Amino acid sequence: MSDAASRRSPGSAIHAEGLGKCYQLYDKPIHRLYDALHLGGPRHREFWAVRDVYLDIPHGATVGIIGQNGAGKSTLLKLLTGISAPTTGHLEVQGRVASLLELGAGFHPEFSGRENIHLNCSILGMSDEEIAARYQSIVDFSELGEFIDRPVKTYSSGMYVRLGFSVAASVDPDILIIDEALSVGDEHFKGKCLNRLNEFREQGKTTVFVSHDMGSVKTMCQHVVLMDQGRVVGQGTAESVADEYLKQVHERGNQRLSALGREGSEYPRWGTGEILTGTVSLHGAEEGAKHVFQPGEPFRVRVEWEAHEATPEPVFGIGLYRSDGTYVNGSNHHWREQPLALGQVTAGESGAVEMSFESLPLLQGEYYLTTFLYDHSKPAPTAIDHREHAATFEVVDAQRMQHGLLHLPTLWALERGGERQESER
Repeated sequence: MSDAASRRSPGSAIHAEGLGKCYQLYDKPIHRLYDALHLGGPRHREFWAVRDVYLDIPHGATVGIIGQNGAGKSTLLKLLTGISAPTTGHLEVQGRVASLLELGAGFHPEFSGRENIHLNCSILGMSDEEIAARYQSIVDFSELGEFIDRPVKTYSSGMYVRLGFSVAASVDPDILIIDEALSVGDEHFKGKCLNRLNEFREQGKTTVFVSHDMGSVKTMCQHVVLMDQGRVVGQGTAESVADEYLKQVHERGNQRLSALGREGSEYPRWGTGEILTGTVSLHGAEEGAKHVFQPGEPFRVRVEWEAHEATPEPVFGIGLYRSDGTYVNGSNHHWREQPLALGQVTAGESGAVEMSFESLPLLQGEYYLTTFLYDHSKPAPTAIDHREHAATFEVVDAQRMQHGLLHLPTLWALERGGERQESER
């Protein structure tokens, strides 16, 4: 018996030691041919997508794999499903495996949904009798209706997921492996999929899935694996691993978004220029500027300015937008029940304006700020310095207790048998 096999727990569904996957990258396709023919020295660069991974997943466990984009999660799943062969290490998988990885993987685009069901079930090892017995339940679960007889090349990404998950779940696998594919499905179908995953868990099946939805990970998983740059950097309960993941997200988000700000902006900026805005900084609960926030924490925007010419009545404003351009909110210090007025500003003056929330109401996503500086002494406010995309920030929500754009302080109540329970806001 090998050392790796001897270390595998008797109840392991998946056991991996020293698992690694290295790709050879070439600058030009012809260089691959030169290396194959041994014409000169090697012309490739090595890229380790997965390196030195240890996993021991018991039968019946539901395991989440999390990490930022490019961490190696999808490559690891391809190794576990046998789609890709490892470069190094030892891997044992016990039981029938079904997977839902990249959208459309395993589907023939010219075949209809009906034909692809037969094709995929055959690939997964089902006999003709099994396929015939389960065909209708697959179709019913997918809810594709008349589209089942149309070529899958005409399907939307959501329809691909419906068909793929329906097939994968129908083969009664011992191990179900799912990539982020479910994230493109509609809420109704995602609910059906989560119910089916719960059924798998209750039946003692093993589920491994990649997700960026920490709410689903915390709800579904007993164990979570955190990956970074191809390596496993943390394993444990969802709560403990989520803290480390959020720490990574905050650090890298701040680095990326602050670097973006230093590079300058290609977004429009216009105005008469009597006053120019300078540094736009974002602040949270702790000291120092930052670019990554959590819902509910304090949020403050500070805009510095300097006057080059006298201006009668300048007014500063801030517009808040989601990354897709959705206008979330706009306000200024003049349009208020008790307006704040700068009055006459003379050349050479400088200062700053601040806008803040006691509790940031935004949910997870990327957002940007546009700063407005207009002269309100004229009949129609005139732009002095209007800056689109003056600052960018990200909101990371580990709890995911609400979905959408804004966190609303909802109050829920349950009544049963004459008794009433109320939730905290």
